[in-house]
Amino acid sequence: MSELFLRQQFPIFYQQNDGSPWLYFDNGATTQKPQSVIDTISCFYLQQNANVHRASHRVSADTTNAFEQVRKEVAALINASSEKEIIWTKGTTESINLLASVLAKGHVESGDEIVLSALEHHANIVPWQQIANELGLRIKVIPVNKDGVLQVANIKSLITNKTALVAVSHVSNALGNINPISHIIAHAKKHGALTLIDGAQAIAHLPVDVQALDCDFYVFSGHKMFGPTGIGVLYGRQVLLDGLPPYQSGGEMIEKVSFSGTTFQGLPFKFEAGTPNIAGVLGLGAAVSFLKAHQSSIHEQEQALYTALVTGLRSISGIRLWGDLENSVCVQSFTVDGINNQDLGLLLNEHNIAVRVGHHCAMPLMEALSIVGTVRVSLSGYNTLPEIHHFIDVLQGIVSSLRPETINASQDLASAAVVKSIAPQNEALNDKAFDFDTMPLALSIRQAKGWDETYRQIMLAGKQLHKLLPEDHIGQYEVMGCESQVWLKCVVRDNRLILAAHSPSKIVRGLLAIIFEPLARLTVRQIKQFSLHDYLDALGLGKHVSQSRGNGLQAVIEQIQQQVHSH
Repeated sequence: MSELFLRQQFPIFYQQNDGSPWLYFDNGATTQKPQSVIDTISCFYLQQNANVHRASHRVSADTTNAFEQVRKEVAALINASSEKEIIWTKGTTESINLLASVLAKGHVESGDEIVLSALEHHANIVPWQQIANELGLRIKVIPVNKDGVLQVANIKSLITNKTALVAVSHVSNALGNINPISHIIAHAKKHGALTLIDGAQAIAHLPVDVQALDCDFYVFSGHKMFGPTGIGVLYGRQVLLDGLPPYQSGGEMIEKVSFSGTTFQGLPFKFEAGTPNIAGVLGLGAAVSFLKAHQSSIHEQEQALYTALVTGLRSISGIRLWGDLENSVCVQSFTVDGINNQDLGLLLNEHNIAVRVGHHCAMPLMEALSIVGTVRVSLSGYNTLPEIHHFIDVLQGIVSSLRPETINASQDLASAAVVKSIAPQNEALNDKAFDFDTMPLALSIRQAKGWDETYRQIMLAGKQLHKLLPEDHIGQYEVMGCESQVWLKCVVRDNRLILAAHSPSKIVRGLLAIIFEPLARLTVRQIKQFSLHDYLDALGLGKHVSQSRGNGLQAVIEQIQQQVHSH
């Protein structure tokens, strides 16, 4: 089957963004949806909308039959021994929280140990930390080596007779490693420990056989396997699920209710209180059918894409590839020496290329690797080799443009004042409050022709930022809520606004200098009224600042306004 045929099943790729093709390389966050999934969800609301398990009329009965058929199909997909072992949840995160909640009710006790890995997503760390704190449990961590690969030899000392649960990912969401879960599960079994496998990143790329794995629990999300958001799966061995208490109570999971006592339904309904996500389940069924029909083609295409991606990335000077390159799904994380990940992500976005940058909800892993984050390229079978080649070409150009030697210091703009007396008058802030002709940074942005020149002026503006001393890069001055780290020192002294800041991101440093320039010329009242959104739009920067980056800059403005207000 040609890659074009597979891609044609996904209508989103035929929606153009600003007239240029969209390269979607963020499949680890969520996959796109084939037409069959979209049609199934639409058909439910158009033709068969009725609640399940609750009514005797025909539409409800038909919908219930379709709903339960999907449960059987999911059980078959992962080779569960019974559809009763398939519990519907909102997603992987809720599946893990469900297990943590019910296991905490009598199935673990003080002194027990939970073993995780350093690769885990926050969703497979925090719930276990919560119950560990409540019950006096100990958490132990399987470490990674310098590349981010699990050091499996350590499990002999980590998994012992005190271990109550081992919870690890099948595939690392941050790096793409395929972890040796069969080996880990087998060792856990020797010590009588329960095993939970987070399969969120594996289910779309690898065949999963829970009976062959012999795991106790396996969890995944529909939206990472071509299905809709808001639907997930918790697989659990029937004998274990039977012995666990309900997670939530309400309609559907009840057998009999009276004021003298209540009894609960059996599996799987005991864990499915309330009206379920019916459209989500039906959409998931369509995704399962799609995945099963095209699994071999998807796998073949993903292998070719990954090989081309790694080869291309290795051709770029200064790049560092993270993870297990020999045992990975089509996900690759990288960093580039001396270049901020957020800057790379922003500039790739300007070329209509979607990647994920940051810690990928795996802060402990980044700490273990002594980095703050990576750029993650996560592919799927509908991506193409020409897209990979285009991405490598664009990335090469961006890396070259961000090298320090490419920014010609001789073309620096005249230094912008960052310290300015605050006038006592209280005139209102209006369009005339800004004299752009007297603000060299703002003027350079307004006069820039095209994004390339705008970007260059932002980079040059960063050289004019009054930089915060390294010893002040501490929590006291960190502005929370920023996409990139930002430290800000803001004081009002003798009617003077004094601003100093730093960010590892060159682009953020430039944006900070640009927004500090007018603040240094405004009165106290005008600073209180300053609108970041309006100012960026006046400069023509609004369309180039993402919502998350804009939220970070807004957090900076609000901190300044709070300081001025206290003055």
